[in-house]
Amino acid sequence: MGTTDAGRLIAQIAALAPGAMLVLSGGEPMLRRDLAALVKLAAESGLAPVIGTNGTLLNERRAKRLKDAGAAGVGISLDAATPAFHDRLRGKVGAWKAAVRGVAAARRAGLPVSLQATLFQENRGELAALAALAESLGTIALNFFFLVCTGRGVERTDLSAAAYEEALAAMVERQRQGARLMIRARCAPHLRRLLGLHACETRGDYAGWSSACLAGRSYLRITPEGDVTPCPYIPLALGNIARTPLRQIWQQHPVLARLRSELPGGKCADCDFRHSCGGCRARALAQHGELMAEDPSCAHVRPAGAAPEPAPRAATRAEVPWDPAARALLERIPAFVRAHVRARLEQCAAQQGQTRVTVELMRARRPPAVFRDG
Repeated sequence: MGTTDAGRLIAQIAALAPGAMLVLSGGEPMLRRDLAALVKLAAESGLAPVIGTNGTLLNERRAKRLKDAGAAGVGISLDAATPAFHDRLRGKVGAWKAAVRGVAAARRAGLPVSLQATLFQENRGELAALAALAESLGTIALNFFFLVCTGRGVERTDLSAAAYEEALAAMVERQRQGARLMIRARCAPHLRRLLGLHACETRGDYAGWSSACLAGRSYLRITPEGDVTPCPYIPLALGNIARTPLRQIWQQHPVLARLRSELPGGKCADCDFRHSCGGCRARALAQHGELMAEDPSCAHVRPAGAAPEPAPRAATRAEVPWDPAARALLERIPAFVRAHVRARLEQCAAQQGQTRVTVELMRARRPPAVFRDG
């Protein structure tokens, strides 16, 4: 997609979802000569542009250009705490060291950095080591992605349901121990069950960092060719932006309507977390050939006597004013999570009967490291 077409697409996204996070990924976005220009256009359109990169081409000069253009942050892939596995996975000796240099360059330029790690059987025991590395590098978050076996991933072995569960439990425990950064699980809707959070429920540090499958609900992918899919791991082309406006695809496509309204099948259909979790739709499609089938990566069985989870009531946006000091603190939060944090805190204040969002409320409900001083 050329610069002109990308600019038209950014305008469509900004019109459809004002203030949304726009992840510019790939492939490798740092190979684009117009990347800073696209970031600038996205930021000026009111979006929060974030770069998803392997980090190897990110030096301080380029990071500063992205920062000045309005980038809200960068996500850098690092799949191990030491070079061997990461380099083998990437097929290039030195890839790990180059990624770490990219993290340092972004930090020097003032860009918030998240580390992105995909969990495989070979590296699932490195969670604690990766968290320690992320903290030592000064990143704000460590995002663990669970492999969905599509495309190149088909050649690898996904985690078993039991291993998947163990990894999620380890993340929850690490966060409970007081990690200084956000540790989040991606493509892992089961996390809410491990936290004991039903639909629309919140609890302390975990409230904003766990959710059901976002595919087609608050998230989509647009390929370099302009094809729209519900997520990067669901290879169902819903239309092409060269022929169909993005708004029309988002609002009218029947596949998206299914994802938003239809309960999954199999054991997910009568699960006691069927709404708050609902399973990963990409794994269901890859394993069963049916988008709304049960998620094969889940080991949970509804306990005897437990009822299927009822549908949540439609949420309404809480209109709660902010104390000036609280608003100033909100502005220090990285832009690409700010809107989410704001909505959660306003909801929390309304639920507690508070008339304003205060600094005390923010600190009481803070996810680790988001409100860290300094």
